[in-house]
Amino acid sequence: MTVEKRRGQIMDVARDLADAEGFHAVTLDRVAETCGISRTVIYQQFGNLSGLLLAMVDREYASAAEAFLDAGQRKPEKGQSRYAAGVAGVLEAVDASPATWRMLLMPSQGGPPELYERLDEAREMTQAHFAAGLKAEGIDGPGLANPDPELAVRMLLAVSEQFVHLRLTDPKTYTVERLVAQAEYLFNAMFPQ
Repeated sequence: MTVEKRRGQIMDVARDLADAEGFHAVTLDRVAETCGISRTVIYQQFGNLSGLLLAMVDREYASAAEAFLDAGQRKPEKGQSRYAAGVAGVLEAVDASPATWRMLLMPSQGGPPELYERLDEAREMTQAHFAAGLKAEGIDGPGLANPDPELAVRMLLAVSEQFVHLRLTDPKTYTVERLVAQAEYLFNAMFPQ
């Protein structure tokens, strides 16, 4: 196995253990045993458990951030808001990698401090993205249906996080179609044309 593939395998195992049992379950012995390698290989790749967890968190954060930005560029279907199109794109990314999104939006206890720093960064990035989207749509100023763009952005963030949470915890009840329809309804209620 190449160094990069081995590195990816080790991070995958760490992520999957954290997802299934919590960060406290991620130990060098368990990761090494699951990968069929010695602890020495992990030390060579990551230095220690903290280095492994940080590398894994950074990889998952980068993957989710890229998926989020791609979703934000998604072209809306006819009659659909850019917000609802973006929600649809994010929910597809959630379905493709639920462990990543669970770790980032519903982290188990015992995660490295950097995980919570990345969560704060993600929220700031999302708020900036929403604010830019409202500005581009021309619906972010006084005299409009929603004259408080800062509060509107915070509401969109809270609702969006809830959509992802619902999809992760009960995907049969909260289908992508149902959540996207609600996103469209809420956006139109907040910003009537």
